[in-house]
Amino acid sequence: MKYVAFLDILGFKQMLKAMDQNNATEFISDFSRTAYLEWEKLNPCFLNGYIVSDSFIIYSNNLSEDALNELLHLTDNICKSEFSENSILIRGAIAKGGFDKLEAKELNTLKKGLIVGQAYVDAYLLESTVKVPGIILSEQVYEDVQNISEFSNSIFEDKASERTSYIFRYLSSDYLLREDRLIKFVKLAQKSGWLPYYYNAIYFALKNENNNNKVDQVFENILCIVCSKHPKENWKDIDTFISNSFDKNVINAFQKRLLRFLRQKLF
Repeated sequence: MKYVAFLDILGFKQMLKAMDQNNATEFISDFSRTAYLEWEKLNPCFLNGYIVSDSFIIYSNNLSEDALNELLHLTDNICKSEFSENSILIRGAIAKGGFDKLEAKELNTLKKGLIVGQAYVDAYLLESTVKVPGIILSEQVYEDVQNISEFSNSIFEDKASERTSYIFRYLSSDYLLREDRLIKFVKLAQKSGWLPYYYNAIYFALKNENNNNKVDQVFENILCIVCSKHPKENWKDIDTFISNSFDKNVINAFQKRLLRFLRQKLF
């Protein structure tokens, strides 16, 4: 029994369409290098992992609290560094259960890496259940995380969608409001045409934030970035931001917070 994390790059297939082979190679090399550096910094004692294209699979040696704590730290560090260093948003999942990675060598020029275990399957399937850059936890992992108080403000149960989800966020309002991170985030969102993932990321970043001034500051900064402080010249960008926020896949609570902010701006 182990903890297994499956992480991959949000929108990678669409990115590839806009890249030639050299650019794609450089992009994946940067992704791999950043993940490797974070691994080296933490120097984990209870984890193993490997990268396949745009996916990073990390698994623990056991189900101890130390192993889970290390896995959460490494996942958080990798996600934040990929965003700040490479403008890459990660989504993924962590599950708990049986897992083995088997090495099978039959020919000198043919190597097989075999993944066996329900934990990997669960993590792989969980990863796409919520449209958000973030890490989805299985219910079992969520229950185990309750013993680790350090992450209490980053991990929570959410019933915004039709099913109950357990989210480990790496983007918070405090994180996005520092340096140029929100600018980077908005540029990625604009490049995608403001897909629901980006609104939902803002929703989770603001979740449980009781300081309305901080919430308003996030929305204020987003609007300033979207219109480049010249709304008369950038009205199409503003229209896209507002209209796409009411897509059916955008969490309703985000829409309510945005409407509250817009009402305040109008009156």
